[in-house]
Amino acid sequence: MNNSEEPLDNTEEFVSKSQRKREMLALQDLGKKLTEVNAPLLAKCQLPTELLSAIEEYKRLPNKHEARRRQLQFIGKVMRSVDTSLIEKVLERDQHNANLNKRFFTQLEDLREKLLAGSEEALQELILDHPTIDIQYLRQLIRQTLKEQDHKKPPSSGKKLFQYLRELKQTD
Repeated sequence: MNNSEEPLDNTEEFVSKSQRKREMLALQDLGKKLTEVNAPLLAKCQLPTELLSAIEEYKRLPNKHEARRRQLQFIGKVMRSVDTSLIEKVLERDQHNANLNKRFFTQLEDLREKLLAGSEEALQELILDHPTIDIQYLRQLIRQTLKEQDHKKPPSSGKKLFQYLRELKQTD
């Protein structure tokens, strides 16, 4: 066998400059997300101290003369030596929980609007789902909310109605 026919076992896989740049930008994007989350979520990510201090420095910097952009590049450089799988899982889980909460509150808003529109279907479904519901209190809140809307008063009963529905749905 001559040299051109030998298998190349010890060579690393070629990574183009464009691919390295995409990976670097992905790390910078992940670093940008880390700069936008709160401290308890950062603690869940179990970040090394160098990365944490770089993120804190980013938050302290003014956005003048591209200081934040350079700091994001530094964060991306520090992240090259960090296993990002846990960070991505924590951020993904947080986003998923935020989406669930948003969907939950949207459903509550829809239910409240149906009740205020006089939907007997929605009321009967709510009563069937929650047999211990205080129907008299619920109807009173609906009447008071409608009265407030008619007189263009602040929606204090509307808020109470929403809170009552939220309490009912959270006990499911």
